[in-house]
Amino acid sequence: MERKITKPKVKITEFINYMFNFKNFLSMKKFLFMAAALVAMASCSNNDYFGDSPTEALANGQGLTNAISFGPDVPYSTRADLYGSAAATKLSNKFVVYGTKHSATEDETATNDAVVFNNFQVGWTASTAGTTASNSSDWEYVGLRAYDAATTSQGIKYWDYSAAQGYTFYAFSSSDITYPKDAENDKVLVTKVTSDGTTLYNKGYQVTVKTGANLNNLYFSDRVEVAKANYGKTVDFTFRNIGAKVRVGFYETVPGYSVKIDRFYIDADAAGAVTTFTPMVDPKTDGFYASLQNVKRAVNQEINVTYNPTPSTATAVVNRPKVTNPSAGYDYSLKLGDGTGFINTALKTSSDSPLWTDGTTGAYTPVFPYEGNENPLLLKMDYTLTADDGSGDVIHVKNARAVVPAQYVKWKSNFAYTYIFKISDNTNGTTGVVGSDPDGLTAITFDAIVVDVDNEKQETITTVSTNSITTYSDGAIVNEYTATKPIYVSISNITSGAVITPSGLGDAAGEAQIYKLNKAATEAEVLAQKTGSPMGIEFTAESTTLETTVPLADGTTPSINNVKFTPSAASKYYAYIYTTTAYVAPTYTKITTEAYSSSETYYMLSGSGAYFTVTVPDAAAFADNKANLYYIKTGNEGTAGVYDVKVIKVQ
Repeated sequence: MERKITKPKVKITEFINYMFNFKNFLSMKKFLFMAAALVAMASCSNNDYFGDSPTEALANGQGLTNAISFGPDVPYSTRADLYGSAAATKLSNKFVVYGTKHSATEDETATNDAVVFNNFQVGWTASTAGTTASNSSDWEYVGLRAYDAATTSQGIKYWDYSAAQGYTFYAFSSSDITYPKDAENDKVLVTKVTSDGTTLYNKGYQVTVKTGANLNNLYFSDRVEVAKANYGKTVDFTFRNIGAKVRVGFYETVPGYSVKIDRFYIDADAAGAVTTFTPMVDPKTDGFYASLQNVKRAVNQEINVTYNPTPSTATAVVNRPKVTNPSAGYDYSLKLGDGTGFINTALKTSSDSPLWTDGTTGAYTPVFPYEGNENPLLLKMDYTLTADDGSGDVIHVKNARAVVPAQYVKWKSNFAYTYIFKISDNTNGTTGVVGSDPDGLTAITFDAIVVDVDNEKQETITTVSTNSITTYSDGAIVNEYTATKPIYVSISNITSGAVITPSGLGDAAGEAQIYKLNKAATEAEVLAQKTGSPMGIEFTAESTTLETTVPLADGTTPSINNVKFTPSAASKYYAYIYTTTAYVAPTYTKITTEAYSSSETYYMLSGSGAYFTVTVPDAAAFADNKANLYYIKTGNEGTAGVYDVKVIKVQ
């Protein structure tokens, strides 16, 4: 029978004051005996000093108990730590603990790694701390039913000082398990990993997650090593959610139009790998869809949870639970939201408040971790532009595509991932027939030129972009990024999904550069400025470096080629420009003695400094206007520039 400790009902000072004022009080000797007894009980149950070292506890009058007791901390993916009742609520008021003790260095032998806690249940009850020797923080295990052992009434465990090399503890919690576990009906089944056909624990668990299981409430603790010097303290667990969380948002920066998403596309063939956009022909209008290889769902999914007692790599985190997904096969349709409030809803115009795929608050969707992912996320969709000026102009954009490099979709347990897609006037979708009409939106612009004869005027700005650009900076995305924090920019081939490696920094073919802009600009305006159409944009090369890794918020540094820069607080607009083919302006020659030719293309010079084509129908019109006419001599045609552009806003 476990020793019970009874708490006093009143404070000692209140009791003493009351007794001294009681006229018919008993003898002073009897009073002092009673007061001393109450002080002793109060010091045993005082909760102010739990977790102190033995020396500190004794100095505080607490005393030292040899009973092993537990208490959890619960950091989760928002990185806000929870304690007490809040932690208990997250853990559904229970967790399972497995513990071993070691007479020598832990070596995975049954003799040395002796089992002490064989998956004992630990339950939380408010205001019970100190009522038993094994309960120091409202968590109790004595008398409860074990998770998967024959033990129906767990007994108290005491620290064994002959275990000179310490204890090792692990724990897990789920709202979808029962005691004892029910292999037929439980939505989550957890089994400790064994080796050599024995029951010897091997630093890990095998977890089966069935349909309907709540990944948000599946936690595994860090591996806790307790040295002999710390015997007598509460064993504190740090629990981490075993799932990853994902959310996706969209916003648009198309001048003069609002944007609504019509549909997404996936590959309906689940028997092969998704490597290109070509097989993505199955339209979906009931939510957000993207293709990402081996996205797993909670349908009898098996995962392994292992621990890393010693760092195997420079980035390995010691003693944290690591999740691997052993299941084979293809399952790659990432779906978020049900389309309500998202499909056919006008997108927001700012990255700090995008339209989330859940249509409302941007809630995260739990997914299985997949740190071993080697494939990019492929996004293919159609959307509609509607003019904001009331003219009723509608443009349907089809086959718009984006690539998120694989390095950004290596999902880790207990991390939340946000992906925001930007639809701009530099889209790669087509407004015509997919496969025959060109990609990209072509901006329609107007100017007023007064000439002596009626002439048609047309100016075309080509904004075709064939590649996909991903930007990243540690921390929340707000309007798009924060000044003085490094920003990393990668570019991916829109056909293969492969990351493109810039050959250098600059504006030559194959190079990339970050430029400060002197004013706000769209992607199309930046492209126009680069290809000879005056937009009043000034480019100032920013201090930029070529990098091969990106330090992600999850502590990893995946290999991915990128350019890195740190925006200053003084500048608000930057442009990433990757050059496929550098623009070379044509040389315009003024008409002097040249004769009229109906096959020649003639140009005039606008007040803004741009050359534009004009129609010269006959020799008479040529003679009347030749003082203002230009043409391009053979060999002076220049080169059409091919650029990929992303405007980056900072605050």
